[in-house]
Amino acid sequence: MSADRLAGATARAARPRVPRIEPLDHREPALASRIHAVLMLAYAQEAKLLQVRHFAPLDRTVEDIRSSREFFLGALRDQELLGVVGIGPDDEPGQICIASLVVHPAHQRQGIARALMLEALRRGEGMVFSVSTGAQNAPALALYRELGFVDYRWGTIGAEQLALVKLRRPPTNKDC
Repeated sequence: MSADRLAGATARAARPRVPRIEPLDHREPALASRIHAVLMLAYAQEAKLLQVRHFAPLDRTVEDIRSSREFFLGALRDQELLGVVGIGPDDEPGQICIASLVVHPAHQRQGIARALMLEALRRGEGMVFSVSTGAQNAPALALYRELGFVDYRWGTIGAEQLALVKLRRPPTNKDC
């Protein structure tokens, strides 16, 4: 085998396989526990990034997930849950909310969050989407803005006055 072919084969082997994105039955106890585990790891990392001691998403329990009105999509490779997006009703009429978007810290920077978002947007084609995140969460803000979300509301939350930004994305057919 030539050096070029060997290098190409090695590079392909080193690339992680693209995960499949599929709906998750969050009411099923074992799956709710798996969703919860990924949420907790990612939210602990986000709390560090935002430099807050109390981060409300870390208070979420497995039972909260099981009883949620959200629709969950998961990114799976084989049977491993790599990331999750939760979509639910927004507090503002006429739009739906990306309630959570998390990727297991060991699988970040592989396009998983983007793949989850693109599938959510595809499934909600023609709808207005919203999402809130910490104003200092540069990676999340960059992804949302690249996908056409625009800042439209700012505020703070909690005793630590965590700065938040809410973004909105009007309907478009250019996603898929």
